[in-house]
Amino acid sequence: MTEPRVPARVRRVTSEDQARELAAELQRPGRRWPVVVISTAAGHDTPFVDPQRVLDDVAGLAEVVVIPTGDVSWEFSSGMPPDTQVYGGASRVYGTDLEWVHQPRRSPLHFAYSPEEDARVRDRLIGDVMRFAVRAGIVGAARSAPDAPAVEGRVLGILGTRALVSTDDGGQVTVAEELVLPDVPLARVLRPGMRVTGVLDPVRRLLDVRGMLPDADGLRRAVHAAYRVGQVVLGRVESVEDESVRIALAPGVHVRVRRSEITGNDLDLLSDLFTRGEVVAARRVPAPLDGLALRLDDVDESEDEPVPAIALLDGGPPWLEPPEPEPELPRFESPLIVGTPADRPPVGPVGAGPAPPSSGGVEEHAGLPGPAGPPTPADLFGLRPSAPDDVGRAPDEAVRAPDEAVRTRDDVGPVPTPPDGQRKPTPGDVAARHAGAPDALPSPSSPGTLPGTTPEPAGKAARDLSLSLDAARSRAASLEKELLDDKVRRRQVELEVDRLLGRVGELTERLERSERRAEQQATALRKARQEAARLRRRLGDAGVEVPEERHFADDEEQLRFEVLTEWARTIPAAEKAGRPLADYTLGPRFLDSLTDVEGVSRDRVVWTLVMVLTGLAPDMNGLQVHRLRTGSGGDDPFRHRDDGALCWRVSLQVNTPSARRLHYWKLPGGAYELSRVVLHDDVEP
Repeated sequence: MTEPRVPARVRRVTSEDQARELAAELQRPGRRWPVVVISTAAGHDTPFVDPQRVLDDVAGLAEVVVIPTGDVSWEFSSGMPPDTQVYGGASRVYGTDLEWVHQPRRSPLHFAYSPEEDARVRDRLIGDVMRFAVRAGIVGAARSAPDAPAVEGRVLGILGTRALVSTDDGGQVTVAEELVLPDVPLARVLRPGMRVTGVLDPVRRLLDVRGMLPDADGLRRAVHAAYRVGQVVLGRVESVEDESVRIALAPGVHVRVRRSEITGNDLDLLSDLFTRGEVVAARRVPAPLDGLALRLDDVDESEDEPVPAIALLDGGPPWLEPPEPEPELPRFESPLIVGTPADRPPVGPVGAGPAPPSSGGVEEHAGLPGPAGPPTPADLFGLRPSAPDDVGRAPDEAVRAPDEAVRTRDDVGPVPTPPDGQRKPTPGDVAARHAGAPDALPSPSSPGTLPGTTPEPAGKAARDLSLSLDAARSRAASLEKELLDDKVRRRQVELEVDRLLGRVGELTERLERSERRAEQQATALRKARQEAARLRRRLGDAGVEVPEERHFADDEEQLRFEVLTEWARTIPAAEKAGRPLADYTLGPRFLDSLTDVEGVSRDRVVWTLVMVLTGLAPDMNGLQVHRLRTGSGGDDPFRHRDDGALCWRVSLQVNTPSARRLHYWKLPGGAYELSRVVLHDDVEP
């Protein structure tokens, strides 16, 4: 049996029956290829998106269908699941897996408000087609012969979502972003000059290199090998919730970071601090069972630079780039104003007439009423205005008159003449007279009775027939008037739908701009907080005293409060029982040293104390925990006291002149005594 081929022509839906068939076809399981449905805007015969150019770009991958907005699109919408319809100039691609039936966002809707947006929407539709075609196996390795040999080559360059590869046999093929990792830019997977290997789709000349990509377990192992505990690493925000943020250290390798590990301010909204797809710096911290854990709240206080992100392929670039420092953000000094699209005349509510034209000079549509009032049947359908002779005529006669302008007595056959030579006018004569027929009524000077005149009973039958005919014609005129009224109402509804669709487009554009502005402002807020933290640190390094918020008058009580608060923010709720704060006391010189030794922030000291008192410090390379010796030599003995306490030293700073250190005693019972904050060369307890 021959495999069906993707239609090579644009399919146009012109009837309601065809619309119902299309809706059923899209929802039929086992459909073989994606379908692109492009709708026309209200009042337009052709869509703003060129369907033929879309077909040229996706030939052999998807079918392209055009559907007009109106009764046909309403019938199509009635047969589709909620939020999956297309009308009013919108377009979307329907995949073969039917996930869009229950998750409409899997089939995104793309709006075009004018012909100028053709290229933008067309590029998005083509990207969706490629994504769905890969899933359906229409393109890629699935289209190659099972025993097809691997094709090797070298990447010549990357342009957008495509990479050009020169094969070893002298040919050229293309690598599509959709055939690698759809959610990672191709330039972050491949780089010019690197070697690639894949399976060639001989029809489309596309090289499928997915076989080179490591699986999820391989990526997780790569993350463990590349990122050590204590290092600052790069991650991409995958989702933002009320109490956590999910960050990807590699595609498919996600870490959930709780609010307590991000900010200590209960008023902060994580959705204000992060946006999906943003690249952030985080510190890797110990996690149980060889897992992965991150925290972000101490990164701003650290001088540590993020280590480069891992490469997804051997010889490839880092899959993430560090965020640009302090980007210039646009200022929004006036409210957002979105005008009516130029291609759509402003239309007011039904019955109120269209809105006046804007200063841009939008032309009125032909046949639409002006500002004077609502449309009339003559305006919409070209009916002849009533003539002066129609004044005083009955409504049904005024409507019927154009159709009866040539009606004469011959319409009902011969009319008999009474014996006296005179006859009374029939209703048909009266109607013909009103219609303008000459000599419709009998003249008083008519000839006398002719021989063989039809008797009076026959004349009565003719008059009855004429009356019946007039009644039928009056009923037809009444029905015609009702039809005209229905057409007027329908046109008014179409105008209102056009106005509402225009409003939907405006609101959609305004929402998109507001979301972009909110993302920019959220990024600016987080950058501002990072900059504030850097300034506090620089002020401390310069010897400037930074005011601190106090909750207790006693210095020791204030410090214990800060340590307890940091522990509550730092240690996850599920781990608090296993990571309690150990008992500790303050040595006689600790508080003075905390004040006297400058150049290190108090927040850094407090966080380090929490790491020490919970037992996490030895596992963090950046803290460099080790026993304190009696001198600077490597063979000097360790310091200890007669009560069995051992002196330890932990780094508060690294790679800094006169880096600050913390000295503490670990007592035999497991408690701690905090000794002093000192400079690097001070080896006294």
